[in-house]
Amino acid sequence: MAVSVHRSPVADIAPLTLYRILWLRVAVFVVEQEAAYPEIDGRDIEPGAELFWAAEGDDVLATLRVLREPRNTRIGRVATAPVARGRGIAADLMRAAIELLDAEAPGIPILLDAQAHLAPWYGRFGFVVSGAPFAEDGIPHVPMRRTSLVTERLVLREWTRSEDDCAFLFDMYRRAEVRRYLGDGRVMTDPAEVVDLLDRWRGLADGVLGVRAVTTADGERLGSVLLKHIPWSEGASDGREEDVEIGWHFHPDAWRRGYAAEAASALLSLAHRQGVRRLIAVTDPANHASGAVAERIGMRAAGRTRDYYDVECELYVFEGRA
Repeated sequence: MAVSVHRSPVADIAPLTLYRILWLRVAVFVVEQEAAYPEIDGRDIEPGAELFWAAEGDDVLATLRVLREPRNTRIGRVATAPVARGRGIAADLMRAAIELLDAEAPGIPILLDAQAHLAPWYGRFGFVVSGAPFAEDGIPHVPMRRTSLVTERLVLREWTRSEDDCAFLFDMYRRAEVRRYLGDGRVMTDPAEVVDLLDRWRGLADGVLGVRAVTTADGERLGSVLLKHIPWSEGASDGREEDVEIGWHFHPDAWRRGYAAEAASALLSLAHRQGVRRLIAVTDPANHASGAVAERIGMRAAGRTRDYYDVECELYVFEGRA
């Protein structure tokens, strides 16, 4: 008998099917894993919550839960019946849930808390570890995050700690022409510096904020785009909240092909849709190419400022309507 995949809010699931889904979750998370905790936690009936399940006839073989939170979506309660393991059924459910969320909320992060030993399995779907390990009911877990934003030519995704991602980042930031206008201009000299960089970037992830890899549709790495809070120069804030900065760093092999403007424009639009009404970009006054990108994506040149990073910068501003 063929396995079928279904999704529905709890209120619309037939009682016997819902019983089998919850029975499976309790059997796996409470009985098999010997964790006495409130498996039926009230979140299944939140607005926007849906259950996914795979069935073979009347038997529920696997299930997961999708939650739609204010600044991100979340996948959890991924469980497979012992008799159905090894058949790729949970993977099919994951792909179905990710495809739905990417289509309805492109670029919005999908979060999950993975049992630590399953982090590599979730990594197959583009999830990366996004925070410190923690224990839940005595079981080691890690928070994970996945984002995907697709443009005509590009994919914006999470940076990973894969060998290929790290090698690309080292190659990009060891180049003087890339580092010339960034910070103190110091180039990377040790591949181990990439790990520290990724740790810092991980700390910036918050809703749509964060640093994303930019690749072509076939996976060629091109550079980074960032969306983050920007620190005020000393004494410049006057009690104001931090602004949100948009920025871009690209490998020289990707210059002069319109990639920075295409990626940054997509990220700016995403931030605006998520309620970020004011974005700024700051560039070294000599970095005319970066300033041209800012203007190309609809940012207004606002002259020079010393309000950020304690240095003089060219300021570009985008202020959208509420």
